[in-house]
Amino acid sequence: MMKLTFPTLSLLALAFSPTWAATQPVPTKIDTLFTTAVSSPTVPGISVALADSHGIVWAKGYGYADVENQLPMTAQHKLRIGSVAKVITAAGLMRLYDQGKVDLNAPVTQYVPAWPTDKAPMTLKQVTSHTAGIRHYKKGANEFLFNTPFADVNAGLALFKDDPLLFAPGSDFSYSTFGWTLVSAAMEGADGQRDFRQIMQQEVFAPLKLNDMVFDDQYPLIAHRARPYSVHDGVLQNSPQTDHSYKWAGGGFIATPSDVDRFALAQLDSDYLKPSTQALMFSKAHLNGGTPVNFGIGWMIGFDGYRQRPKYRDDAATLKMMDDMPQAVMHSGGSMGGITMTIMCREHQRAITVVKNVDGDDSADVFKLALTTLHFYHQEGQH
Repeated sequence: MMKLTFPTLSLLALAFSPTWAATQPVPTKIDTLFTTAVSSPTVPGISVALADSHGIVWAKGYGYADVENQLPMTAQHKLRIGSVAKVITAAGLMRLYDQGKVDLNAPVTQYVPAWPTDKAPMTLKQVTSHTAGIRHYKKGANEFLFNTPFADVNAGLALFKDDPLLFAPGSDFSYSTFGWTLVSAAMEGADGQRDFRQIMQQEVFAPLKLNDMVFDDQYPLIAHRARPYSVHDGVLQNSPQTDHSYKWAGGGFIATPSDVDRFALAQLDSDYLKPSTQALMFSKAHLNGGTPVNFGIGWMIGFDGYRQRPKYRDDAATLKMMDDMPQAVMHSGGSMGGITMTIMCREHQRAITVVKNVDGDDSADVFKLALTTLHFYHQEGQH
């Protein structure tokens, strides 16, 4: 098998460079896509940013960050990015891995004494690839709507640690947000000095200059926080208040799309993560029998997870765009009041993040918007 190599970036240097903030006009074709998307009565606003190895190419807000007050969405607004938090948490984990503090193949009980010892042993590698058997949200339990503050990540473990596993670790795949609460507890145990929030601030946000990426605390005033909306029975409404302290690692951040792009491209920087660590993070995990799954460490690897979805599997144009970017990695995010898509083409060092400040809307497909935008630059060969 041919070994693919990618040019080394110096994104940590770019983070301090004025060129990182330089932006270009949005191409008319792409601008029209997003203008049309926010014309739907169930889409209050969309924020989007495109970046490459030279910095932010462009970033723009469409529609409204606050419908009631007719406040336009801007590139500076912070939105709920949902499960994109998982890849951000993965970066903190892999920094600890590079520091020799984490063994991804060790039982999680080595780092989390609160995890029940009567469960089948599982590793961090299995948890981060959704092959550990930890459940997702319970149907009908309204866990997605929790509005109760949790004192720390170990308190969040109480929600699911005593529930039976869905399968023996490594034998199957099942997506789990709660698994990432366990990851955050393991990070604290492995570090021994800092809590999860401190680790993320010191290992991810600060070194990458992600000044517009923060924990989605519901009580403090956070500048430029967009208002979240939900669609019920076709009607746009304010989202219910929710507290994400039970799942910081799996879905508890808000950010600008520009900062998400900066973060994504920094994962290709050998000054931030070792090349061998990058290769591990971006390689598909395997079940015990050798069958690959579509996730590496946090990241979804390639478009296989999207090709067979009913809305895309017969869409020749969309499938062609996927085929044209075989070295893409990505993650989606679903929040109460936000839907996100981040795609990074490792081969051409470009990243796109699209966020709408609404859930329950089917009119604006953030995956298709992100894919089409990224493919436009791929096809045109623009830099």
